Amino acid sequence: MLTTGISRLSFSAFRNYPQLQVDFHSPLIVILGDNGAGKTNILEGLSLLSPGKGLRSSKLSQMSTLTPGSIPPQNWTVAANLKDDNMDIMLGTGLDHTSSGSEKRRIKINGLPVRSQAEFSQYLNVVWIVPSMARLFQEGSSIRRKFVDRMVYAFDDGHADRLHRYEHYLRERSTLLREGHGDPQWLSSLEKNLAEDGIAIALARAEVVRTLTTHQPNDALSPFPRFFAQMRGDVEEWCRQMPAIAAEEKLCQALAANRLQDSYTGGSAFGPHRSDLFVNHLAKQMPAELCSTGEQKILLIALTLSFTKILINQNNKVTLMLLDDVIAHLDAHHRDYLFEELCQMIEKGAKLQTWMTGTSATDFVYLKQYAQYTTIKNTTLYDGYDNNDS
Repeated sequence: MLTTGISRLSFSAFRNYPQLQVDFHSPLIVILGDNGAGKTNILEGLSLLSPGKGLRSSKLSQMSTLTPGSIPPQNWTVAANLKDDNMDIMLGTGLDHTSSGSEKRRIKINGLPVRSQAEFSQYLNVVWIVPSMARLFQEGSSIRRKFVDRMVYAFDDGHADRLHRYEHYLRERSTLLREGHGDPQWLSSLEKNLAEDGIAIALARAEVVRTLTTHQPNDALSPFPRFFAQMRGDVEEWCRQMPAIAAEEKLCQALAANRLQDSYTGGSAFGPHRSDLFVNHLAKQMPAELCSTGEQKILLIALTLSFTKILINQNNKVTLMLLDDVIAHLDAHHRDYLFEELCQMIEKGAKLQTWMTGTSATDFVYLKQYAQYTTIKNTTLYDGYDNNDS
């Protein structure tokens, strides 16, 4: 009997599922199906039970089931029953529209509307790796900041709200500077708010990344590399050199001094929106962006595995780990070690439920005695897998 994790998942008008309701009974879930069957859509629905836009970062309307003549898009819903020891918690989210027709996201917990997505973090941590993240170290810095921010959500319920406020203040300041008639006192007030939230954002990110490095597993037999990770940028350097209140003042001064330049370029030359995540492969003494594609994928899994273990040890909430088409790209040694780690964490009582997708059951043979297998065919989910593929 499942005591920790999602025990029931329900969709309505979500992606390729007009209706779906499935029960789950294991801390290890393997979802099998052909390419395009809707495996990733299952994981995306789960990822929406956390702050942010989910693992695809799609617009709300893009998640609606496509049916002829459905304009505006249908209001999709995702609902889940979460078991946490002796508690049963109902989590739900979906697309809604305002009276003016604009999109909005609705959130419910135990049947009651709540104000913010951040409230999901009180009950659940959601961690994921998807194929697009294989380029984490090659893409722009905003992708890496979002990667870190998702980790911070698990430890700091106020982080999402601070990010939203910071982005709002930054847009408002940019508009005033661009139009050229900003009141200096109003600009100073905006910059004070930017500095307060900006330094708090930088400190929260830096603490989580520092914890990743200092608490990473130290198993000599692990095929996953050890790493050094650090947030880098002007703001982070100030925070390392001086107390937070002094760093706030320095950011405030930098914003005020750079108003003219920012009026030409837009945004701001200073702030945590300019920060980046640096990762070094310790065995090779090589920055992640210079490592091979295969090494970058392994580093990404090492970071995620380290973060998941930190969550389990320092955070008493249920953690969902979503691994979308990850296993097929690992060699047998890395794959079996990862499976062994997951099984050991569960055996030790970790509040962890891992969801994995793939096209072949043979990739998951190590888990044959431990996992619940589910196969998708024509948007219907069946228990078990095709015996011809075992």
